[in-house]
Amino acid sequence: MSPNAQTKTSTQSFGAVVIQPHTYSILVPSPVFTMLLSVKPLLEESPATKFGWGDYSQGSFVDQLDHQKCVLIRCDEKPLTVEEFGLLVVGFNLTPYPYVGGAAPRSIIPVSAGEDIVFTANESPPSEPIPFHHELAQTPNPPEYVFFYCDTPAQEGGETPIIDSTLVYRYAMENFPEFMQKLLQHGARYIRTLPAEDDPTSPIGRSYKNTWHVKSPEELDEKLSKTGGCSWKWNDDGSVRVTSEPVPAVRFVQEQHEQNHVYQHTFANSVVAAFLGWEDSRNDRREALRFGNMDKMPDSVLESIANFMQQHRILHKWQKGDVMAINNQLVMHSRNPFNGVRKVFASIWGPPIVNPGIYRPEKSPAALRKPLMPQDPLVFGFWKVPKEVCADSCYNAIKAGYRRLDCACDYGNEKEVGEGLARAFKDGLCKRKDLFITSKLWNTYHKKEHVPLAMARTLQDLQLNYLDEYLIHFPITMEFVPFEDKYPPEWHNLQGKMVVLNHDIGETWKAMESLQKDGKCKEIGVCNFSTQLLRQLLSGCEIRPSTLQIELHPENTQQRLVRFAKEQGMRVTAFSIFGATSYVELGGATMSESLMNNATVAAIAKYKNKTPAQILVRWACQRGTLPLCKSSKAERMVENRNIFDFYLTKSEVEKIDTLDRSRRYNDPGDFCEAAFGTYCPIYE
Repeated sequence: MSPNAQTKTSTQSFGAVVIQPHTYSILVPSPVFTMLLSVKPLLEESPATKFGWGDYSQGSFVDQLDHQKCVLIRCDEKPLTVEEFGLLVVGFNLTPYPYVGGAAPRSIIPVSAGEDIVFTANESPPSEPIPFHHELAQTPNPPEYVFFYCDTPAQEGGETPIIDSTLVYRYAMENFPEFMQKLLQHGARYIRTLPAEDDPTSPIGRSYKNTWHVKSPEELDEKLSKTGGCSWKWNDDGSVRVTSEPVPAVRFVQEQHEQNHVYQHTFANSVVAAFLGWEDSRNDRREALRFGNMDKMPDSVLESIANFMQQHRILHKWQKGDVMAINNQLVMHSRNPFNGVRKVFASIWGPPIVNPGIYRPEKSPAALRKPLMPQDPLVFGFWKVPKEVCADSCYNAIKAGYRRLDCACDYGNEKEVGEGLARAFKDGLCKRKDLFITSKLWNTYHKKEHVPLAMARTLQDLQLNYLDEYLIHFPITMEFVPFEDKYPPEWHNLQGKMVVLNHDIGETWKAMESLQKDGKCKEIGVCNFSTQLLRQLLSGCEIRPSTLQIELHPENTQQRLVRFAKEQGMRVTAFSIFGATSYVELGGATMSESLMNNATVAAIAKYKNKTPAQILVRWACQRGTLPLCKSSKAERMVENRNIFDFYLTKSEVEKIDTLDRSRRYNDPGDFCEAAFGTYCPIYE
């Protein structure tokens, strides 16, 4: 082994089968390269980014592939060699991934950067097209990244088509909902007959020996016997017919890599590839697929999805030295037939390796609270939901799929929310543990003796034993109003006056910490706090705040505050994501200010075939914030949730970001003086 090589070990688990550790010899990239790399997105119209060889690091690469899904890498000075390709992919410091479970024959391409890291792309005959697929999607744990390198472009044809998997999911869900529900419920089974030795005349001619890294039928029997739900049958000619265990065919990609949050459904499978391409002397492509319950998949649906892919594909015509990097969770690829010699090599990898030896102080508090983002980022809020419909709204929101609910004493409807919760539990819509319920401490209860009383009243009204999260509603302490005299107390006392008190918010926080220690809530946090207040709170707290809830929308992006909160380990919940819309009836805005009517938002909505509301919710999600949505209409609840079947490109996000003008609609410095005669600013 080279003196500047490292050994990495990878263990892959496919179903119940654990593949033994695979050892790679990895050469550390040499620092002498001074080449300039041009990196261009292939799925969106964005200019190329220039990187020095040493600057295109793991962080740059991962961030770009999370957002732009597939990029083309070229060297401006000269075509990259296969040796340099090996050094490039190793330099990203990704988890090695053994090629196990694939259908196509492969040959190892030796490179000094490492053993078994570069191999031929699918060696099926050039006359055979390779249908769209996620690499190794027929296995339970596909690779996260796929790289292709062009050593010799074909004389004619041989392009690599790609397509956004979320786009395919949306088409299939809108046109074949019953088919998709069966895929979601049962998954897919793949059926293939494999020869004992590689068959180079077949596009799926990889032998069972190379597919599972075994040397005999007995070894394969032992390996497959450990895979639950898998079945196989040996044939007289020594081949074996294998029916896989049910494999997930639709995936929901959630948080990826620190600050990036994807939240997209994908058509993450190889069903179209199997339906179109698993045909040879041993296999009939029309018998290659079953739902997980062994029902046959309808040919007409698969043909329609395949035609959609063909019509919406993006073709890349290769040049010598090109490198294509694909986020395999989000993008499908294929191959066109070709004439002449074509040499395209591949390298597949798992997730980024986290180096615990690298200290990043701005990230360390966040690392204490992982994951920051939940499985479902959407929050249903009850501000301004009328009492007479609030119980039904709560019930319908849970029925529509919301599992994060945002309440507050000041909203005046927690009792009705509690009625809706009780009905949802009774009807079996969910269990208490399935929900994340937030409430808030009102301004009149900041003194330490009043904090537990406020919590007790909220729990009583919500008919709960605990909250998942309890937040300080405003950094404003007001005169106490007895519960029996007025509840909720709102912004004024019994004499109709707003009386603000001097009070140490640290005392309130200590009382909040006691609530968490006593099991009344699982987490505590704050709303409407500035960076300065957060710093003050963090400097003296025993329990760090879990969440910062603030007004966030394209006209008030608060980039610095959001970044600071995240780097301190807080989730950021965004209220008023539609901007002016919620404040028109309160006299705090006009309909002309509504983001629903904004030309930029409307243009993107039209292009995406989505509503302006869905664009704004999606924008909030892609920022890594938890958007608060509310509606008393069941159909609107569902509509606001329908944002996981598309994404906003980097340029679209940037266009929306340009709407920022630091416009606040919920500012006590404005409405308190106008409504109550008390000047009470909390923002500069």
